[in-house]
Amino acid sequence: MKNVSKRVVSSAAIGMACAVGLFSSAASADEHVLILLDRTGSMGATSVPGKTRLQVAKDRIKAFLKSAPSQPRRYAFWTFDDATYTPIFNFADNRSAAQVEIEVDAVTLGGVTPLAHSACAAIDELINYLPSEFHTKRLYLATDGEENNTLSTDQCGGPPSATNYPNLQVDSWQWKVRNKACTGDPNSPAMCGTPGMPTLLVDIDHLFDNITLRARRSLEPVPNAGLFSAFSSSDASFFSGLTSETGGRYVSVTPSTPPAQAAPKPGDASLDGCVNVTDRSLVLSQFGQNVAAGTPTDFNRDGVVNIYDYNTVLQNYGSGCPVP
Repeated sequence: MKNVSKRVVSSAAIGMACAVGLFSSAASADEHVLILLDRTGSMGATSVPGKTRLQVAKDRIKAFLKSAPSQPRRYAFWTFDDATYTPIFNFADNRSAAQVEIEVDAVTLGGVTPLAHSACAAIDELINYLPSEFHTKRLYLATDGEENNTLSTDQCGGPPSATNYPNLQVDSWQWKVRNKACTGDPNSPAMCGTPGMPTLLVDIDHLFDNITLRARRSLEPVPNAGLFSAFSSSDASFFSGLTSETGGRYVSVTPSTPPAQAAPKPGDASLDGCVNVTDRSLVLSQFGQNVAAGTPTDFNRDGVVNIYDYNTVLQNYGSGCPVP
């Protein structure tokens, strides 16, 4: 069994440091964000009490859309299920965050999961849009994982890796998606951030509860089910590794996740469900600081706590709070 080389894996930290824009040495004109939402049947399973995985994913996406960006954003919004992805908006459509939010709300459940196919196509869309200009590129994937319907002939098609990240099996779909995100080529396992290669941030919201494939078949029929991973834990390992290597953000949501944390209000840095003076104080306590991906005060995910995060609190002040 072949694995990703130790040289590539050991260089992940270098790649992470480089993954701040299309090229690390260039200032970005704006940010291109492609939101890729899983609408497969298993997203109808219960997540936190009273909400399905799809509902939680929508809430999380909408919270991001309501954050104040530190640079102009251009959005694309795709969904995926059955055999392929569906572009709702592409970058050239020039849709606003509010328009994207309306379409996010309208998404309904579908069928099986062409995850690898859709993720790699989304990366192509990001890389190929205005390629001669300097822009931050971000893939925001919301999914419960468990790829089960990408064709073997697809650029990122392959069996599930028999080994977990970072020792991904060569030619597995995870190995190919990782390479595609880091180098633009599913068969080129160079480290993320290699000079001259496009670099994008990968954010993943992972909604799962470690159920087996057999238990979920009533929600989502799975062809050749014996070929696929039975547990979401392998997806968690891969997703968290991929986001770390690209400098993005990984969040896992299970039925035991506190509801205010699972679906946070925009501006709620304390994750208590109420945007108030506590959140303002938390932002001010880190104001001007460079922070790690996933820091609660960095609402727009630009890696620094600044006036835009402060404005996100002010614009949503009182949201979720008890009425006096």
